[in-house]
Amino acid sequence: MRSIDPRHTWSAGFARTIAEELRHGVATGAVTWSEADELLNRLRTVIDQALDVHPQPL
Repeated sequence: MRSIDPRHTWSAGFARTIAEELRHGVATGAVTWSEADELLNRLRTVIDQALDVHPQPL
């Protein structure tokens, strides 16, 4: 069953794009799988911080 929620559509497309770009980077030798994993982990941190509803004071 597919969701009609536009947020689901956007997030699924975003995840697909990130996965394709990382695979392409590894396939072309631009990054290793280890580097791709590190980039993905850093991206998760940035997204988590962006979505935090109770950000920490600076």
